[in-house]
Amino acid sequence: MARHDQKIPLKGRDILGKKALVLGEAGAGKTALAARLLQELMTLVRPERITVIDLAPERTGEVGGKLRDYVNLADGVKYLSPKNVYTPRAAGKSPEQVLRYAELNRKNMEPLLDWFTKNATKVLVLNDLTLYLHLGKLEKIVKCTRLAETFLATAYYGSRLAEDLGTGISSTEKRMVDKLSVLMDLIVEIDPFGKSVEVHAVSPHKTDQG
Repeated sequence: MARHDQKIPLKGRDILGKKALVLGEAGAGKTALAARLLQELMTLVRPERITVIDLAPERTGEVGGKLRDYVNLADGVKYLSPKNVYTPRAAGKSPEQVLRYAELNRKNMEPLLDWFTKNATKVLVLNDLTLYLHLGKLEKIVKCTRLAETFLATAYYGSRLAEDLGTGISSTEKRMVDKLSVLMDLIVEIDPFGKSVEVHAVSPHKTDQG
């Protein structure tokens, strides 16, 4: 994987026609950055050609929050979000509860991904995909990635939420994000304090993941 680093502020036009993944610690500002890029994309692409799949939980303190909390979506943008989103590691008090919440997330989120594969638009913005990857199938994310000409996603990648009561969802999450990263054109890393952003151009793409 070749990496070409830059610290130039990322613009919406920089990700147009590309696959970009925003990584960072909980509360680092991933959703805020994705919202700014989405705002710019809405000036570059007709709104009806944009789909937002928002898998983030409601905002609690400085953690979480949906894209709609940060940006006003233009008329015509397709916005999909589960009615209920759980935070397995924060809410689960036992391994069984952690896995139960993770499975509820999978069941609530998977139909939205399936909807996109049947109704793909040129642009897909996928917020907080890691909650799905706890027990979900990476290939469904990959399929959505390939169907969109422009793909922008955020994913938790850190240590703050590592404790999973021995269920293994944290290691699974990291492993799946690493596999997905190989398919990206751009990896955007935000430091734990949200103070800097580094953009890595990744090339060439490796073989299919799934």
